[in-house]
Amino acid sequence: MEVKESKVKDLGEKLRKGEITSDEARRELRKIGLGHEETWKDFIGYVVWGILCFLPAFARETGLGFLSFFAQLPAIEFSAIVVYLSIILFIVTIPLTAWGIYSNIKKKGGCRSEDHIAILLKSGAYAIVRHPSGVAWAIFFATAPIILSGVVPFTILSVVAIVGIVAYHYYGCVVEERELDMPKWGEEYIQYMKEVPRFNFIKVLWNLRKRA
Repeated sequence: MEVKESKVKDLGEKLRKGEITSDEARRELRKIGLGHEETWKDFIGYVVWGILCFLPAFARETGLGFLSFFAQLPAIEFSAIVVYLSIILFIVTIPLTAWGIYSNIKKKGGCRSEDHIAILLKSGAYAIVRHPSGVAWAIFFATAPIILSGVVPFTILSVVAIVGIVAYHYYGCVVEERELDMPKWGEEYIQYMKEVPRFNFIKVLWNLRKRA
């Protein structure tokens, strides 16, 4: 897809100057087809994750015959160090989420979501990764089954759930960039893509280390 000029430059300028509110900006984005409306499809990945992670535990607790296969799935046990590392990773990711929200809401004119903004955010958390919220949520849902493995059996379904939820968030970021971000900001976003990783966990940690 060939993209050159930003389609929301004027809208972003009005938002920066306080001439319009974030709600008005979102309405304008929807009018030009660059605003995202949440539907049930946006949550299906989390539903599938929950079913895969908790179905074996539910089957064991209820003893329902038709779920006996899932109740018999062997649990994978983790050493304490793996659980502790998962907890640390989970906790470390919280500031990344808070930082992204702060960049969105407090510093850039009241924008509430990465899907509803008319201003290209490149500072704060967005200088480290293009989708801080997506990365953070992927880490949260990937580490939670390991952290809870002492009370909720971690099975092969949990592995599938982790791989699936990470892929789900990554794919969501790819779609967001293709359908919203690049049409909104054109070549400016293309250049931003070259400078900041989309979803590379290792690169994100390295960028955090350099800023520290």
